[in-house]
Amino acid sequence: MRVLYHPEFPKDIRRFESEYSEISTGLASRFRSDVDVALGAVKFSPNSAGHLLNLGSQDVRYLRRRNLKSFPFFILYGVTDELLIFGSVIPSRSDPLTWLLRFEK
Repeated sequence: MRVLYHPEFPKDIRRFESEYSEISTGLASRFRSDVDVALGAVKFSPNSAGHLLNLGSQDVRYLRRRNLKSFPFFILYGVTDELLIFGSVIPSRSDPLTWLLRFEK
């Protein structure tokens, strides 16, 4: 399976990591570690590592979210038989629908 990252995906990680580093370097390290663990789980088992993304009246079968274990964020990703695409790291309070633009192509 090919793994792709949206060009903004690494920037998402760095932005939130930077925000946590203003509080504590240890907190920033824990955030990054939590992201890395989630990425590893998704890569190992993309179809069962996250939840289907529910858009109200329908599920979009190729989009999933993987919650971080210790931080209020999730990773939005798409998966098909041939491709795994990491789209964004999203604060849990935000609306994931606003981030779906990264999956239009």
